Amino acid sequence: MRAWLVAIALVLAASMVRAQAPAMLATTATGFDHNLHDRDIAVSGGTAIACSACHGQRNGLLVGRPDHASCFGACHGAVPVKPKQGGTIAVAAEQRRICVNCHAETALAAPLAKTVPVPYPPYIATDFALSMPHQRHKQVPCAACHFLPGKAAPHRRCVGCHDGSGNSGKGPAMSQCIGCHTPGSGSPQPPRMAAPIDTVIAAYSHPKHAARGGAGALCATCHAEILATDDSILPRPKQTSCAIAGCHDGKPAFAVTEACTRCHTGPPPWKFEVERPTERFSHATTHKDVKLPCAACHPLGATGEVLVAGHAACVPCHEARFGERRIPKARAGKPIDPNEPKQICGACHNATEPWRKLTADRPPPERTEFGATLTHDKHSANCGSCHSLASAASQLRPPRGHKSCTGSGCHAVKGGPAPELTACESCHQLGLAAKRVALRTTLPWSVRKTFDHAVHRVGPNGPNGSPGAEVACTRCHDDLHGASITQLAAPPKLSCQPCHDGGTAFKLTGTTCTRCHPGATSRPAL
Repeated sequence: MRAWLVAIALVLAASMVRAQAPAMLATTATGFDHNLHDRDIAVSGGTAIACSACHGQRNGLLVGRPDHASCFGACHGAVPVKPKQGGTIAVAAEQRRICVNCHAETALAAPLAKTVPVPYPPYIATDFALSMPHQRHKQVPCAACHFLPGKAAPHRRCVGCHDGSGNSGKGPAMSQCIGCHTPGSGSPQPPRMAAPIDTVIAAYSHPKHAARGGAGALCATCHAEILATDDSILPRPKQTSCAIAGCHDGKPAFAVTEACTRCHTGPPPWKFEVERPTERFSHATTHKDVKLPCAACHPLGATGEVLVAGHAACVPCHEARFGERRIPKARAGKPIDPNEPKQICGACHNATEPWRKLTADRPPPERTEFGATLTHDKHSANCGSCHSLASAASQLRPPRGHKSCTGSGCHAVKGGPAPELTACESCHQLGLAAKRVALRTTLPWSVRKTFDHAVHRVGPNGPNGSPGAEVACTRCHDDLHGASITQLAAPPKLSCQPCHDGGTAFKLTGTTCTRCHPGATSRPAL
């Protein structure tokens, strides 16, 4: 019983202490909320208060700060009387609710020296946002807003245009605040550049480019697309911005298709996924629909050699692909579309990322995709002057390039017998070499797969074992003159008989036909 009475006494004592203790005072102001204030006026049936009622302007610039006269008088009663030094402000409870928007409760209750401190600005930072679309201001020079020295006063950048005169090119008066300052909530998000994929931030220098003058000093050279956007996500410059005439076009500065790592100094900080094309460059497959003259991609050297095409030949068609990169999966939030065009660099190089050293590791195929067409009766030179190269895939083929065509009295880069070497299509046809091989291997009784020119270049030994004479090409190919390459007939059987007589080599008759004709299982149709 005694313990129960003690417990009740302790509870009562604690309650009395709490009742006598003063309420905890806020040490910070609540902050003036423009949106809530406007809502309360609208709900009560009042007329919205103009911004200029609290925010004074002179010549378009903000002057001074809202004071007691902005709040009290016509709206919230009489202005509180400032106390004498050392006193405290005595205000009604209703007015105190207004005061704590700007003043902390602890500051109001403390003895004052002269004034009550006010943190500035006293309003909630997310009340308003600034809307200034570049599209609407595209006629304004960039430097009018972006390059003012020091910290410009509010509206300093705007008063030159927003004078309210109504003249052409001039904007509305600065007093029309809500035209630019729209109600906002949450964390303010200023305009920002789109997230970089192939970043050049570490290497690019605005001052260095501006110092060059001309296009380099004009913001719109690189940021032209911004002038057509709002103020949410601003597009970044693309490779095409750098490659305009007079900039990185290979003349005043290196071309954008050269020395990638001079600007792309490192990978972006996030995962970068780019699929490398599985197919190498091919005239017959990957570029079968491209109708361009050969010289558009393949220049000729002074002596007629075919030079490496380089990137310049790719830019006219693939300019956008040079300047764009696939967005990584992790950032895009969805899988890569398999039908999306892949980055083309990997068709020739070991990778696609511009910050890596890109090595051309996919050389041209061993067999040509083209083929030269000519008639032998117009080319009466010795056969070996053209058919001089043996490779792993073929024998006695002409060498690559025009080495066999530029001899004395033959074709030249300019001049000489027609056609000139620059008229590539006059001799070269896509698929001609493959067509010729297919034709030879499918002819009845073809020996294409088994015949070896190397062992047939020398005839049988002479008297007393002397070395045999070299066999002329025309001994077997007796119909060269007057026929095009694709119309050449296989050597006749009689051209084989002098050697295949049963002494020097096996006889043509008997059961050994398949040694030369591996596919001959029946008599061909006549």
